[in-house]
Amino acid sequence: MVFDGSRVSEQEQPGIGLDDALPGTYFTVVNREVIHEGHKNRIGIYEEERDGASLHLGDADAVPPEADEPPVPQLDEGDAGLARAVHVDHLFLRRQAPDYLGTVAFALCAMTAHRMGFTHISLIAGGGRGHNPNMIGYFFWPKLGFDAPLGPDETGAHPEFAACETVQDVLAIDGQWWRDNGTQRWMEFDLAPDSPAWRKLLDYLREKELI
Repeated sequence: MVFDGSRVSEQEQPGIGLDDALPGTYFTVVNREVIHEGHKNRIGIYEEERDGASLHLGDADAVPPEADEPPVPQLDEGDAGLARAVHVDHLFLRRQAPDYLGTVAFALCAMTAHRMGFTHISLIAGGGRGHNPNMIGYFFWPKLGFDAPLGPDETGAHPEFAACETVQDVLAIDGQWWRDNGTQRWMEFDLAPDSPAWRKLLDYLREKELI
């Protein structure tokens, strides 16, 4: 998700940042050609507690320069309660950016994160009812496979959604309703190989003839 010609800086974030970005290592990307004026894209890597063994990336310098494959994650029993994930903290593209640039960039990011043993990608999908009307994340990111639980009584007045537990459940019944009534929230893309997120992403890429 770092575009050609970008300027990139790396920073450690020791605490919770703006928009609930979790502590981790973040990369800030500046690119006047494709990133919206006045904005800097920011993507990070963080660790969170989980059950079971975590994955340790190892020393990248140990990989021969001619190697085509990324380092193979190794089990690290010392960090058995931790798992690595990616957080998209800020992503704004110019209207003049190439069509589907964000979609393709995210797909490549997800594939790379999966191969490196990361568990999921998180973000706050902004916009929606009662929030910034210029933000479209609440309905854009679910198109790529992101999902989140519904809030208490969020769809209670609509019997057709009685069995729905997540945003994707609602979209499967009435996507237009979510676009008109949905709201921003923390969403995640499950990087497990058999997750519904991958099927959603691949279907969208095929629909747009990107693969």
